[in-house]
Amino acid sequence: MDSGDADSSTWYLPDGAIIRLGKGNVMDMVLSPDGTLLAIGSYLGLWWYDVPNRSLLTLWEAGKTITTVAFSACGEWVATGGWGAPIKIWDVKRGNCLAELARDKSGYATDIIFSSDRKRLVVGGSTRHSNPEKRLYCSVEVWQLPENLQDCAATARPEREAIYVGTNPLTLSPDNHLLAFASPDGVPEPFHTNGYPVVDGRWILASNSVVVYELATGQHLVTLDGLNDISSISFSPSGKFLAACDSKGTTNVWEVPEQLSPETHSWHLHKVYQELDDNGSHYISWTPENRLLTTVYAYRDDTFSVQDLENSEILYRHPKETGYYHSDFSKGVRLAFESECDVHLWVAGENRPISLAHTTGIFPGSLRFSLDGKTLLANSGYGGIFSWDVTHPDNLPHIFKPLGMKPGTDEGQERYLSVDMSPDGKHFVISGDGRNIRLWELRSDVPMVTFPLQDEPCTAAFSPIANLLACRDETNRIHIWDITTGDIYDTYISGETYDPYFAFSPDGAFIACAPFQLYDISQRKTVNQFSSDDGFYFLAFSPDPLRIWCDSPASDNETIDLWDFQRDEEVLSLPKPKWWQEKDINTFALSTCGHYLACSPYTWTDEESVCVWDIRKGSEPIITFELTESLGCLTFSPNNTLLAGACSTGTILLWDLKPFINS
Repeated sequence: MDSGDADSSTWYLPDGAIIRLGKGNVMDMVLSPDGTLLAIGSYLGLWWYDVPNRSLLTLWEAGKTITTVAFSACGEWVATGGWGAPIKIWDVKRGNCLAELARDKSGYATDIIFSSDRKRLVVGGSTRHSNPEKRLYCSVEVWQLPENLQDCAATARPEREAIYVGTNPLTLSPDNHLLAFASPDGVPEPFHTNGYPVVDGRWILASNSVVVYELATGQHLVTLDGLNDISSISFSPSGKFLAACDSKGTTNVWEVPEQLSPETHSWHLHKVYQELDDNGSHYISWTPENRLLTTVYAYRDDTFSVQDLENSEILYRHPKETGYYHSDFSKGVRLAFESECDVHLWVAGENRPISLAHTTGIFPGSLRFSLDGKTLLANSGYGGIFSWDVTHPDNLPHIFKPLGMKPGTDEGQERYLSVDMSPDGKHFVISGDGRNIRLWELRSDVPMVTFPLQDEPCTAAFSPIANLLACRDETNRIHIWDITTGDIYDTYISGETYDPYFAFSPDGAFIACAPFQLYDISQRKTVNQFSSDDGFYFLAFSPDPLRIWCDSPASDNETIDLWDFQRDEEVLSLPKPKWWQEKDINTFALSTCGHYLACSPYTWTDEESVCVWDIRKGSEPIITFELTESLGCLTFSPNNTLLAGACSTGTILLWDLKPFINS
């Protein structure tokens, strides 16, 4: 496997983009059997790391979502699965695809395992086959692999051996005789490729039972109950025990009978490890010595640990808050797990993990550049405020998250609602939980001011000109505080809305609350020119505080309009491109000078475009950027030379506008 260019921010860019920040939302990660390679499946493809050298190697399947990854026993093959895509088996060393296993286009793979003898591949996931009368939403498929698969012989392709009703997690016994997986209550019947069972109306099957089949005959041996929402299943290396863990941390261990038969009583419940003391995510793994371990992500304080179930001993606890991320505990020896800006690798018996720089995918609520255009900030809900140096895009971002989970409190997790900038370039962050809302200066450990709330905050905005802080809560009540006095300035009820736009006008005199409400702060009343019958959706204030850009999907959906609400008239109208008329606007951004705007339509697909207008030059966009991923938000740099967009892959793209705004 060749080593890649270190400047990964330029890998796989759509036409016109110059930088990509981040490596995409992680779906799965797995270490090679010898621990030298780490493969990470993401929204953006399959990332490869050289573990001993702590270096990024390459990106496979660029632009395709990889939902699950698995190595063969010797590490020479790797299998990948994705949404609506075939399962692919790859030669790790050469990088070529050895085989493709067809799957239904509407399904996706959630778990893959190779048998240790390389004769079979087992795939768990969802499928929706074309026959509407015989629906199979969750399935486990067994594929036979030919001996000459490595030679890519066209005459010896993998063949599907059986399909079962069930779902992940799944596991094979060490001797490859038994297959166990999660299943709905009851005894599902196996079937072959000539038929499909009917699963009436259920997209997701309840996984409260473990079913065990004999692979050679397809015979159902046993259904094991007693758990709730199974999270992991594993045979011991000796093959004498089968363990399963559920979402509450309860682990059942059954003895595997020496004489296998379809009799439930022959599978003795050997031991039960009761629910752990903290609600979280639990995944079990056996060590080579047949000790049962579990990895625990605790929701209460965002901690990640490895525990020995037999001795109730914590073998490793990550020293910092991690968040809920994917992990791999290969054979109970090597652990890989992700935090916000790193992938950590821990080996049993060692005190400290090694770390690989790998920024997790984020889905920002908003983006904002610093005044000099060198820093890009994004608020990512519970993840905090991410700050990138766009002049060094491969550097890890700084994360502003001073409170985290606030362990030991009942206030709930801190949510970061917005980041605003004052005219002198200072950045102010608004955050809150179920009881309070806070205003911070970026990078400060202490909030400037804290105000009490009775309901969960939804959106918020800061007006440094008027020293006011505004928040809309889940009951659609708008609260306005004077931060200089600490007093509530005003409270009023807004219309019900799911649109995120909530902002002060440039002079701080008005608040816009989508879809159509304007509030006059000094008069303490709404502006009456707009009503729900007009069908307006506010997009952004112009530099002129009495003008606001609007979309009108309820009436004329062919234009983007600039409205003067003091004169109650349209002052400018830009026709939408013909190829996306009749579509609502998805993202919208206006430059600080007011001369440029960028927006994209709702397409409900990953085929999206961003159009940029110079409103002084006419009605046609000056440039259109094509995308293969959807966008969540857009922003211009202060000098208008860069456009940044947050993508559905969990990354941020930057486009260079200089060739177009100077032409």
